[in-house]
Amino acid sequence: MAETLRAIETPIVIFSFDRPHYLRRLCQSLKAQQGVELDERRIILVQDGAVSRHSGVRYAEEARLAESVEVFRESFPTGRVLRSEENLGIAFNIRRGETLVFETMKTDLGYFFEDDLELGPAYLLMMERLREATAQLPEVGYFAVYGQHRSRPDLDRPLELVSMEHHWGFGLRRQAWQRIDAWLAPYFEILRSMDYPRRNDVEIFRFLQRHGMACDVTSQDALKALAAAANGIVRVMTDACFARYIGEQGASFSEAHFQRMGYHRTLLVERTDLTLPPLAPGRSAAILAEQQQRFTTFRSEHLDRHMAQFAARNFNPDRLLRREDVDDLFRLLLDRLPESEEIYTLYVGRQTVRELRSSIAGGREFRARLPRQG
Repeated sequence: MAETLRAIETPIVIFSFDRPHYLRRLCQSLKAQQGVELDERRIILVQDGAVSRHSGVRYAEEARLAESVEVFRESFPTGRVLRSEENLGIAFNIRRGETLVFETMKTDLGYFFEDDLELGPAYLLMMERLREATAQLPEVGYFAVYGQHRSRPDLDRPLELVSMEHHWGFGLRRQAWQRIDAWLAPYFEILRSMDYPRRNDVEIFRFLQRHGMACDVTSQDALKALAAAANGIVRVMTDACFARYIGEQGASFSEAHFQRMGYHRTLLVERTDLTLPPLAPGRSAAILAEQQQRFTTFRSEHLDRHMAQFAARNFNPDRLLRREDVDDLFRLLLDRLPESEEIYTLYVGRQTVRELRSSIAGGREFRARLPRQG
């Protein structure tokens, strides 16, 4: 007798930008899942746009974005597409999908995928089993089954649940998201004023200095891991790999880095007959302690020195102007100093470095100094 298929009621959100070749592999692998039944109407493509409203920078060609939507439609013709008219960047495009699931749809759980994860045939089935294995532990907010890519587990023994690393192909519970999102409110305010790739790292590190835990990078992925630990939220995954990471080229990876990390050697588990024991409270507490200790140690022993070294090489463009800043910007961009003391009165202590720089760069005098084309 054939095993009854599990109906996946959890919304499945796919975050996409300009890599349709990766997205195709994700969609095809999602469509090929075994042991489960998908409702295409609850599969949602959250597609970012091309041009930033803040800077006017174009981050992708429209044809690539349209191709991504077409790729999704090929696999899930009745799926839902949320296409942004502007480039939101990774952080706010992901937050848009999470807000859709937890605030608009008001569901208690969402499954979230970026476009650079290729699923094995048992991925969603194992996600459902892990959901059940952690159901009695409300502190477990994140879970995944993409596994440790260097792992070579003995599949004749019970699978092991370990600390989750990156937010790839994960399940996220609503109450955990609400606490994490609230904790990160100052972080999102810092991101809101500029493009994500040009985020104000100095200001983000200053935000972290106000807390008892910190990390050495400012990406949304790292900050969410930190926020989870700071709020006592456990992030757990299987040691075995039920998916493989394929993002050789992207915001955080190059082909050389991908090879050095050994992702091309991931041992993909395709079996659907593996079970997961319930996560014991003691094991859950141990995983949380491990995650918290890493961030606490970095905050107490390394952050201040890391911040000093970083600030020596990087400057905060959102601080208020000093007199010497005005001189520097006029000298570098206009080849002169301000003509009167009124300029200093207008800008010093009233506008930021970024604001004056943008104002000068957008002006006629600066454009007249640019080399002529042709």
